[in-house]
Amino acid sequence: MQLPNHWHQFIALFHKKFDSALVFDSIRIFEDSLAVNERYNTHEFDIYLPHYLPIADDSGGQVAVISKDEADTKVYLTSYGTLEKGDFQVLDRDLIHWMQRKFPFEQAHKIKQLQQTEEQQIHYDFVAQQLHQKSSLYPSIFHFWDDTYSIPTIGLPENYPTLATLLAFQEGYAFSRNLTESLCGTQEGDFNSNWLVIATNYFADPFFIDWREAEENFPVYFAFHGAGTWRPIRIAASISAFKQTLRTLFDARFDQQELALLVEQREPSTNEFWMEVYQNVVSNIENEKNLESEISTDDTHWRKAALYITALGPNKMKVIALLKEHYNLSGAAALQLSKSDRILYKEGWFKWIQQEYDHVVQLGATAEIVLR
Repeated sequence: MQLPNHWHQFIALFHKKFDSALVFDSIRIFEDSLAVNERYNTHEFDIYLPHYLPIADDSGGQVAVISKDEADTKVYLTSYGTLEKGDFQVLDRDLIHWMQRKFPFEQAHKIKQLQQTEEQQIHYDFVAQQLHQKSSLYPSIFHFWDDTYSIPTIGLPENYPTLATLLAFQEGYAFSRNLTESLCGTQEGDFNSNWLVIATNYFADPFFIDWREAEENFPVYFAFHGAGTWRPIRIAASISAFKQTLRTLFDARFDQQELALLVEQREPSTNEFWMEVYQNVVSNIENEKNLESEISTDDTHWRKAALYITALGPNKMKVIALLKEHYNLSGAAALQLSKSDRILYKEGWFKWIQQEYDHVVQLGATAEIVLR
């Protein structure tokens, strides 16, 4: 089974930081391709989620998965009992960032479902329809969401509404839950009632337009969320120009050097938002270099290796129990496997395999490590 390159980068760093696949009491990381493949086959991913791979679980039925597609680096949450793409929730933008956040198994981005009384629901539907109709009057707004471009890790838009969820997308900016409380005001630093949030980034910072600027084809603004006051920063001359900029940057997303040059053309020194994006791109370039340096520091530790059990030793039942748990086998199947002259137990980085080797030997078995 071929795993995406970003998974290999993640697991190399994971092995440097942790000495066990079980972290933070209950989170189990599937530490090598063998472990991933085992869960994939055991839970019949080939039938239910053939385009996704299990990479960790919470020891309670929830499982984190990633796409086999190299271009999709997000970490998704589902459960062993469901395994349906339609029920996915986004845990994080990528594996390394998820690890930095200590592997939370809660949804990172979610438009909350509005629990309303019948009267509130009628009012909400009426306001949503009005907003839908108003947006439809302006083709540049209406078509902004036709094709969306998500560029993670650098502060650009990652989350977009649809026309059906446009009103819900304003929650937390223009109003509190269920339209029960307006969050808009007329003072400097207040969220203005004429603003419409058209996208947000990973940190829930909004990108928005002002309804009063239709003649200018809606310049786009950005503001930092959680700063206490809203301070709009103009980042594009129009919503159409902003979409074209996002498309250009999206096309260069896999070439960080090219991305840096394109962002630099936005004259970041004169714009706080574009300066932040530029610094994030530069930081990504530096992180890539550091990662390459870390992986190549010790060739032996980061060579692929396989651990074979060649003899069970005096504590046969303990070793058979180990095989039963590792391969999720029945007792009879584990016993049959134990009769093999040479049992492949683990594959992975040598540094990790060496620790597994010590554990197997402590049980009294004879084992050997083979470098790939």
